[in-house]
Amino acid sequence: MRNNALKVSENFRKKAIRSVLSIILFVFTYLLLIVMGIGLILLCGLIAYGLIAVKFMIVTLMLGIGFLGMGFMIFFFLIKFVFSSPKKIDRSHLQKITEKQQPELFKLIHEIVDEVKTNFPKQVYLSADVNASVFYDSNFWSMFFPVRKNLQIGIGLMNAVSAIELKAVLAHEFGHFSQRSMKVGSYVYNMNKVIYNMLYDNENYNLVLNRWSNVSSYFVLFSRGAILIIHGIQYVLISVYKILNLNYMALSREMEFHADAVAASVTGSAPLASSLLRLGLADQSLSIVFKYYNAKIAASQKTLNFYPQQYFVLNHIAATENLPIEDGLPKVSMEVYNKVKKTRLVLEDQWSSHPSIEERVAKLMSLNLPLQGEYGGIAINMLVDQTLIQEAMTARLFEKVTYETNPEITGSKEFIDEYIKLEEESSYPPVYKGYFDSRNPYIGFTADDFEQVTVSGAPSIEQLFDDHTMGELSNLNNSISDKGIMERISNGSLEIKTFDYNGKKYSAADTYNLIRYVEDEIRKYEELFRIKDIKIFECFLAHASQQRSMEGFKERAMAYQAVAARFGAQEEAYINLIGSTYFMHTTTTFDDIRNNLFLVKKYEVPFKKQVKLILESDIYQADMDVQMKLHFEEYISNDWKYFADKFYFDQEIRVLFSVMAGYYTLVSQVHFKLKKAFLTFILHPVPEIGSEPMDRV
Repeated sequence: MRNNALKVSENFRKKAIRSVLSIILFVFTYLLLIVMGIGLILLCGLIAYGLIAVKFMIVTLMLGIGFLGMGFMIFFFLIKFVFSSPKKIDRSHLQKITEKQQPELFKLIHEIVDEVKTNFPKQVYLSADVNASVFYDSNFWSMFFPVRKNLQIGIGLMNAVSAIELKAVLAHEFGHFSQRSMKVGSYVYNMNKVIYNMLYDNENYNLVLNRWSNVSSYFVLFSRGAILIIHGIQYVLISVYKILNLNYMALSREMEFHADAVAASVTGSAPLASSLLRLGLADQSLSIVFKYYNAKIAASQKTLNFYPQQYFVLNHIAATENLPIEDGLPKVSMEVYNKVKKTRLVLEDQWSSHPSIEERVAKLMSLNLPLQGEYGGIAINMLVDQTLIQEAMTARLFEKVTYETNPEITGSKEFIDEYIKLEEESSYPPVYKGYFDSRNPYIGFTADDFEQVTVSGAPSIEQLFDDHTMGELSNLNNSISDKGIMERISNGSLEIKTFDYNGKKYSAADTYNLIRYVEDEIRKYEELFRIKDIKIFECFLAHASQQRSMEGFKERAMAYQAVAARFGAQEEAYINLIGSTYFMHTTTTFDDIRNNLFLVKKYEVPFKKQVKLILESDIYQADMDVQMKLHFEEYISNDWKYFADKFYFDQEIRVLFSVMAGYYTLVSQVHFKLKKAFLTFILHPVPEIGSEPMDRV
């Protein structure tokens, strides 16, 4: 069975052959362009000679040099990538380790190298994140001469996988370079990067071209001529590149599956599958710790060690989600994975495209290879002096942070206490499993809906929020996030030439159709959850009726409805105004300031209306301090200009931003408070006087 797993599939062979053929097509096209480029140089040389021979003077000499320069600039464009220097990998965030320092980890790597039949890494590094990768400096010549690879292992990864899972992850990385047939994929990988650089990485070339054209006004025309011809060359190359890229993407998926099979042959199918499913949760846990300490910069607080805190958050989330714990680590199902994954978009490292985790796990488990190896325990325990290493990596991350005062050190206990407290204060009851973090309860009810309630057949609260529902909600949220990123790519605010989506490569020009596709997905999910939200509310009604707490439930539901009905307009007014004032934080010309202020005044009208409604509403008074109220009243009673002549009115601007910050904090806080009161009451109802609660449905 192990040999069958390592055997290259027929599909892989076909994809590799197609990729090789597409490379041959590209090389043939490229060589043809080279011949034409040489011919162009000769033609330009003849023209230059003819001009100077007819009459030697400054004009003909400069024109002759212009023709020759144009020919050489075009030819240089065709060969410039050969001389490109290797792209150096930034190692400032990495910590190099040796076998003497970490014998147990190196023993594991030696075993992988022997079993996978590849070369030992040139260097081994530790990084801070949840990742493992093989990297090397490469250029055009690295396709013909072997380059030794370096291995990078993330402390955040080792803190969240078992030792056998780490072995599987590393075996996957080396699996890309182990099998003879995989060299075809590696060659295509490098060739694809070279082609990409030749087509898109032209910044330095454009600088040379501009400098040449600036030498003399005679050369400007020839520079433009060179650009026109280069655009034609690029059009031809792009056409062939698309064919190569299409075949490469198909091959890269097979390469990934094959590397997974190599890993499975070393450890069995289960370790890599289980680690793949947990990595999203591990990354989320470390991100929560990073976010916590980012928020502590203003208070000059930091920690000596991120990683015990990451491990706590990982297991705390597992407990919240009722995930089983095996050997100190959460066991993540596919349904739970769908909840924590964030996006199907890949904007970086596109040359190592991966199939989806779902596909990879399914393939791994279909191999059905038994567990191999005796490595137990969490991978981080393999490190000698692990605490010192974790502290060194933590200190490395804090090096770039500037504090106003000497930072206070926060220990794990302080972090855990505050994390739990903040989570309790800022989260909804765990029985909802995060459903209402991104969705608001149904508010399309009327007072009559509380009068006639059907009690029988209502599901339990737990049944409403099963893993399938949460996975579908995650898909909706991911689609909304993906759509926002694609819109930024489409309008040019995010400068991305190519990206991966759902394991396939696209260019920026493809975003229009992709956005339409994602919008269709969003509409389907929104309709699904619109119906779901109504069913949840009907279930809440049934529970309130059965618990004889309908009046209390109605009171909280109507209070929340009143706030939620305003919240959309409140958010829109804030977002529009805060967006229109962005220019005030940048260096801007006086004319632009005056023009931008017209937009500010436009968006101030609905914003001031919302501030006035807040001041008149009893709902917000308890959460509004005296200073905030004074600023609100001062703001709506004045028609400030913010700028005149060549100067900003600093006091007016300070009050404006204070009002905007206070406004958003207030409306968000009140919305959350009443939403939580509504959602908490149904779990802990207060029966009306004189009534007896019935058994819970």
